[in-house]
Amino acid sequence: APAQATIDFDKVHGVIQERCAVCHSAKPTSPLFSTAPAGVMFDTPAQIQQQAARIQAQAVASQIMPLGNITQMTQQERDLIGTWINQGARTN
Repeated sequence: APAQATIDFDKVHGVIQERCAVCHSAKPTSPLFSTAPAGVMFDTPAQIQQQAARIQAQAVASQIMPLGNITQMTQQERDLIGTWINQGARTN
């Protein structure tokens, strides 16, 4: 198999901001939540990196996040995040 190109964190960050951080933020923009669900926040690269295993389990593997896929995350976006995590979840 050909070697996979390294995923740029900026791409992952953009997806997480658009599809996840509307709820998972210190100040969610979603009307569904006034605080971050389960206290999980993706406001900084460090927070995203800390939660990589949880993101892998819930958004990539089981796909239970986003809830009801309300932010319409695509399979391509899930694959991008999964590959980034498999490559070590680097933020630089």
